[in-house]
Amino acid sequence: MEIRARRNSDLADLAEVAGRVHAADNYPIFLPDGDLIAFLTRPASIAAWVCVRDDELIGHVALNDTTSRPVMELVEASQPEMTPCYLARLLVDPSSRGDGAGGLLLEHARQAALRAGRSLFLDVVNTPTSTAAISLYRTAGWDEMGRVRFDLAGEELEELVLRAPIG
Repeated sequence: MEIRARRNSDLADLAEVAGRVHAADNYPIFLPDGDLIAFLTRPASIAAWVCVRDDELIGHVALNDTTSRPVMELVEASQPEMTPCYLARLLVDPSSRGDGAGGLLLEHARQAALRAGRSLFLDVVNTPTSTAAISLYRTAGWDEMGRVRFDLAGEELEELVLRAPIG
């Protein structure tokens, strides 16, 4: 498996992967107009990478400067030592799970944030289908720093907010 920078030419294939993830896990939980390319590219990322195996795109991750306001407020209240950034759009094709792609993408993004002198955080909606993702983050040493609640289209949701290990 190889991790490399995402290219614009990857977006159509990544949208197909994201569609399979959405069908399997309901991630993303909110997908206006079903636009998976917009989901992958907005907001604009600091950087984004793909995981490739045998010339096939099987995963994606991005680093963003922003996330939802409640998460950003929680992170700012924790007074991080370095400027925060946020892990976003981590997904692995359901047919490729269990092969380590998620862990490789997670670690690649963490290392990139550290090299940039940034503190890395992520938020994940706490649903039954996010259990495997939450387990991946905790196994990789991410610490839960709090939870936020928000209303999404009339449904109250809870997000876990985690901080990446520094060492």
